[in-house]
Amino acid sequence: MIAWLTKVRSKPSRMAVGLMSGTSADGVDACLCEISGYGPDTKARVVHLASVDYPEHVRNLLTHRIGKLDVEEVARLNFLIAEVFAKAALKCIEEASFHVSDIDFIASHGQTLAHFPEADHELLPVRATLQVSDISVIAQITGLVTVGDFRPADMAQGGQGAPLVPFADSVLFRDERLGRIVQNIGGIANLTYLPPGCRPEEVIAFDTGPGNMVVDAVVDRLTKGRQSMDTDGRLAFSGTVNRPLLRHLMSHEYFNKRPPKSTGREAFGVQYARKVVDEYRQFTGASGEPWDPGVHLRDIVATVSELTVQSMVAAYRTWILPRGPIDEVILGGGGAHNGYFVARLKQELLELNPSVKLLTHGDFGISDKAKEALAFAILGNQFIGGMANNIPSATGAARPVVMGKLALPW
Repeated sequence: MIAWLTKVRSKPSRMAVGLMSGTSADGVDACLCEISGYGPDTKARVVHLASVDYPEHVRNLLTHRIGKLDVEEVARLNFLIAEVFAKAALKCIEEASFHVSDIDFIASHGQTLAHFPEADHELLPVRATLQVSDISVIAQITGLVTVGDFRPADMAQGGQGAPLVPFADSVLFRDERLGRIVQNIGGIANLTYLPPGCRPEEVIAFDTGPGNMVVDAVVDRLTKGRQSMDTDGRLAFSGTVNRPLLRHLMSHEYFNKRPPKSTGREAFGVQYARKVVDEYRQFTGASGEPWDPGVHLRDIVATVSELTVQSMVAAYRTWILPRGPIDEVILGGGGAHNGYFVARLKQELLELNPSVKLLTHGDFGISDKAKEALAFAILGNQFIGGMANNIPSATGAARPVVMGKLALPW
C-alpha cells in the first residue's frame, strides 16, 4: 500500500475517473481526466465523459421513496448502486480507448440517501450523512483503487460536509482580477464565490436552495408520471407566476439562514413539492373546487421555477455582494439547459450589475455533465497526495482535513 501511494504520488500526472450522481438521481456520470500537481498548483484535463442511467425502479426508490426505505433496502442499494457506479467507470475507460491498467484511481461521491448537517435531532443530537455505493464493491469490480465517502471527515470537525466542490472550483475558475460565482443548478442549487485573487480561506460556498428538484417533483406529480421534468423550461415560460405564493415560498427559513449551510431532499424533496401544490390551491381559492392539475400545471411550474431563480439572486444580494464584486457567473448543472432559469437569471443579474457576464462551464472547455465528476477526481487526487481537500470557510469545519476513505482492489 505504501509503495503504491509513493509511486502514484510521485508521477508527473495521474489518470483518474471521477464518479458522480446528484440529487436528481437519474444516473451516474463518469469523467476520465488527467490531473497533475496538488493544491493550488493542480491542473486537470477532461479526457472523456460517459453516463449510465439508473434502472427505473432504482430511480423510483431514490426519488419517491427516499424517506421510507427500510434497512434492508438501504443495505441492498449500497451494493446495487456501487455496481452501477463501477459499470459507469468501466464504460468511460473503454469508450476512451484506455485500459484499466492505465488508470491510477477512481474517486466516487456515491449517491446521497440522507444528509443532516445540523445536530438537531431530539434523541440523536449528532450531525450525520449517508452516501451509498460501497467503494469496496467498486474497487473489486473495476480492479482499481477507489477513494470515496468524502463528507464524514469534514462533519467530524463541525462542518456541514457540503458543499464539497469549492476546492475544485477554486482550482478551475479562480481569477486574479475577477470576482466569480460558480453556480451549479442540479437537484439542489449551490454556489462557490471566488473573490478576485482569493486565498482558500476567502472562498464562500453554500447551497442556495432548490434547483431542478421542486420543478421535477411538481411536474411528475401533476402529470402522474407522464413527464419527469420541464424540458427547456417550456412549461415555466408558458405559465404565470403566482406572486403571493412565491413570496410565501421565499419566506422559508433556509433562505435567511447565514452560510455555511447546505440542504437537500429533506427540505425540498417530494414532500415539499406536495405541500407547494396544496398551498397553490389555497392561494388561488381552488381548495374547495374540483381540481384539474393540467389546468394549473404551467402556473405552478412557473412559480417554483421562479423560486429557484429568486433564491439564487437573493443569495447573491445578501451574502455575496457585501463581500466583493460579481463580475462573472459561471452556470453549470442540468439547470444550465433550462431556458427559463437562464433567461430569468440573466435579467436579474443585469439589475445587480449591468456589466456582469453570464457564462457556462463550456466557455472554459468543461462539459456541464463532466464538471462535478471532475471535481471529485480532483478531491480524490488531493486525498492521494495526503493533502486537505475541504474549505472550512465553505463548510464551517473547524480546520482543513483530508476527506475520503480508500478501498483496495487486491
